[in-house]
Amino acid sequence: MNRLIFILLLWAATTAFAKDYVKDTEPAILEVHYTRIEVTDTTKRNSHFFKDPVMLRIGKNKSVFCGTKRLWQDSIMECDLATFWAMDQAKTMSGKRDDTQLACGHYWSYIYKNIPDGQVTERLYFDMGRWQYTEDWEKPNWEICDSTKTILGYECIEATTDYRGRKWTAWFAPEIPIQEGPWKLCGLPGLILEAHDATNDYIFEANGILQNPNSEVGIFSYDDKSGCTTVSRDKFFNNWWKFKHSNSAAKIQAAYGVGTTPTNEKSKVNFDKEETNYPHDL
Repeated sequence: MNRLIFILLLWAATTAFAKDYVKDTEPAILEVHYTRIEVTDTTKRNSHFFKDPVMLRIGKNKSVFCGTKRLWQDSIMECDLATFWAMDQAKTMSGKRDDTQLACGHYWSYIYKNIPDGQVTERLYFDMGRWQYTEDWEKPNWEICDSTKTILGYECIEATTDYRGRKWTAWFAPEIPIQEGPWKLCGLPGLILEAHDATNDYIFEANGILQNPNSEVGIFSYDDKSGCTTVSRDKFFNNWWKFKHSNSAAKIQAAYGVGTTPTNEKSKVNFDKEETNYPHDL
């Protein structure tokens, strides 16, 4: 029951609170909630991973994919700063500093499909700054397979693709004729309810669908006040890669109670983004 109450409060925060901070909007017709699993050290898969609630809001022409906790935190920070600080203080006073208690979750990207028209925009906070890029909307080329399975009561069909440096397997529901899915996965004749890459570094599993939610699809403008640095797509990911290899990344993780105490040596990164086809220059 407590979990149900928390989910309802979370949904209210990410709809009512966020509405006044969205631009280039259209009404959402569907909202899909997933669990996202990200392996953060491929040499220690069983113990080094993040598990986050994420959401996909779909409109008639565009969509947004983001971390549910991150949207919740950003919404409350903008709309009711006093409440945000009270919640943050309560968490700190509880003494729970492990990474599972991170109020904003671990997935911080906002991915906007078809915003602007025919393009994809991604925004992400890392290395103490807000970054974004816009690129042409490149959809995966899928091969539909024969296997089927049931997810959330829908019969889903398997499909595979090589996309952005990884081989992906997805399960889509023809009963929901919307060519959308988590992250940048899309373009199948039905909503993608489950997906994973070949090594299970990334897994998306749908756990709920809400029709005609009272929410908007568009760019959340929380970043606009503090500024967002626009770079090319390759520069965006290469900057992220350099940050993850730097000692500053370890210091920030340690400050937030995540990871190990940093050393003077550069940290070794044993994982990569969902897409890997970008310059990995140090």
